[in-house]
Amino acid sequence: MRKLFFTFLIAGCGLTMVSPAMSQPTQPTTVDPDQCGAGGMGCTPAEVQKWMDKGNELANLSSADLSQYAYACAKHPDWKHDCETDPGKVLRRLGITDYQ
Repeated sequence: MRKLFFTFLIAGCGLTMVSPAMSQPTQPTTVDPDQCGAGGMGCTPAEVQKWMDKGNELANLSSADLSQYAYACAKHPDWKHDCETDPGKVLRRLGITDYQ
């Protein structure tokens, strides 16, 4: 009987020791205004945001196409003329052919 009691006692201690490790991590209660998204990973660079604004002025692009266009224009300054005048041409350069 005594052996059975210690077996349950040891098993119970093991469960209480494992339980805190399985709990969810706590979320920070304060928000850093210099970060956006998950640890700052969701921030859009200013140059990309500039091209998103230009893309919205020039055409009715889906959000996916707009993102592709903006990142391409930010990455390829040599495409500036096409970025400023013809988002469709930029998208075609990227292999996106479903946009007219």
